[in-house]
Amino acid sequence: MWEPSPPAEAAPPADVRIRRLRGDGDVRLILAFLPDLYESNFPGFQADPQFLAASRDRLRVAAADPRQAILVAEDRAGLCGFIWVSAEVDYRGLMRGEVRAIYVHPRMRRRGVGRRLMAHGEAFLGVLGCHAVTLMVTASNRAACGLYGALGYQVTRHQMEKPLNVHPE
Repeated sequence: MWEPSPPAEAAPPADVRIRRLRGDGDVRLILAFLPDLYESNFPGFQADPQFLAASRDRLRVAAADPRQAILVAEDRAGLCGFIWVSAEVDYRGLMRGEVRAIYVHPRMRRRGVGRRLMAHGEAFLGVLGCHAVTLMVTASNRAACGLYGALGYQVTRHQMEKPLNVHPE
């Protein structure tokens, strides 16, 4: 099984280490991060018990899938972030990676933890033979957009949304 090793260019806070997810204890801690992750990026979203239960199930499945990795950042105070990456064959028949989710606890933001999680996620996807990595980011999340741009990510498409006035009869 692939295990994270520090990429040469990632200089983290000295007491933060990146490791693979280990069991339901880590899953519970990640679930505690999800309300902040989703509610801050999607106004009006509520991380209700059904959402958290479905997320728990998806995390468990991902942890057992060799084409996915959930890596956690941990310091002396506990988990301080995570990244979930996956690989699949794209429309050209090539392996493509995706950052499905990334989160850094507010106490550790702007300290290199997100950059380090991205480096480890990309390293995992590289071992699987991925030729590129995609991710989705909320346009209003300027800090994340800045990080991804600094890491070499480019906008390749725009997702647009239109609310519909649907009234049940």
